Amino acid sequence: MEEKKIEKKTIKFQSVTLFNELLEKGQLRSLISVKSNGYPEYCFKATDRVTHIVGTFMATHDLKCDRSFEDWSVFEEIIINAETKPETIVTRNLGAVKRIVSEGYGYMLRRTGVDQYKKKFFVFYSNDRIIEIKNEEDAKSKERYENGRSNHRQNYANTQMSQLLKKAMEETK
Repeated sequence: MEEKKIEKKTIKFQSVTLFNELLEKGQLRSLISVKSNGYPEYCFKATDRVTHIVGTFMATHDLKCDRSFEDWSVFEEIIINAETKPETIVTRNLGAVKRIVSEGYGYMLRRTGVDQYKKKFFVFYSNDRIIEIKNEEDAKSKERYENGRSNHRQNYANTQMSQLLKKAMEETK
């Protein structure tokens, strides 16, 4: 019996400018992986929307989709030519990832992966601003979670109280 291999069409590139453009246009869910062998290489699913954005990008940049548009001097200084291994920071918070990339730190994304709970995580080379953004977004996320829990508890308490009041009213009749 023949095994059929399913080909998944992907688009790989090293342009941080194109990566930023794809994230600005809501394509973070199409990101498959980021691998760093020196410079980061981004891999996206080749959906119609992604291919349209990449095609438009290449047409406006004279058919170049490489890292020649960015200034890599900072990256080379702190990552590639670093004497010690650079520190990293891990997040699963998509809000933090979008904000980090939108503030111009897309080149600091080292890699992506999937954790034991089947959730995508992102590993960034850390600097003070990236840590600050991650902490702010995590605080917002925790606040939303806590508000949701307290609302749920309040609704449950209200339901229980109304049921007890109904039961008491029926017994007094």
